[in-house]
Amino acid sequence: MIQKKRAPTEHASFRINTNTLDNLKKISKDQKLSLNTYVNQIFDSHVNWDVNASEIGWIVMLKSASTELIKHVDNQTIIKIAKDAAESGAKEIALSMRGKYGVNEWISILKERAKSSGFSIKEYNEKNNTKLVMFHEMGEQWSLFFKTYYETVFFELGSKIKTEHTENAVLIELDDAYALKNK
Repeated sequence: MIQKKRAPTEHASFRINTNTLDNLKKISKDQKLSLNTYVNQIFDSHVNWDVNASEIGWIVMLKSASTELIKHVDNQTIIKIAKDAAESGAKEIALSMRGKYGVNEWISILKERAKSSGFSIKEYNEKNNTKLVMFHEMGEQWSLFFKTYYETVFFELGSKIKTEHTENAVLIELDDAYALKNK
């Protein structure tokens, strides 16, 4: 089993509103996490997603409304919109959110986006390749959008990927270059 190196930590002390702290304790207990782990997850999400997401164009929208809107769009239009969005903004998104434009940065963004959107994302490493499976529960059109968007992003980065999609999931399989870098 491959273990990731733990990032260095440092002790810090904060004053927190009592009601907020009580809520944090309750949520961390419900999620079977230590308060320290839960608060670190919150800080990590804020630094790696929340701070920059709205500045570069991500919005919060009801899942049911997004799903319903895209149901009325034909597949050719979805593909065109996904490609155009990826071609016009992928580099700026990566530079703004990670300070660098590359495969690793986009994998990181994909994972953070999934997490912040309430999607499940799993990573499987086998025989020098990496498979990412994102489960979103938003329907076939969203799968087509996500598949096309990420194909376009990784193609622009010169990465060889294979993708598949189902009604509620997208599979992205990266060649051994990514898998080897991240072991």
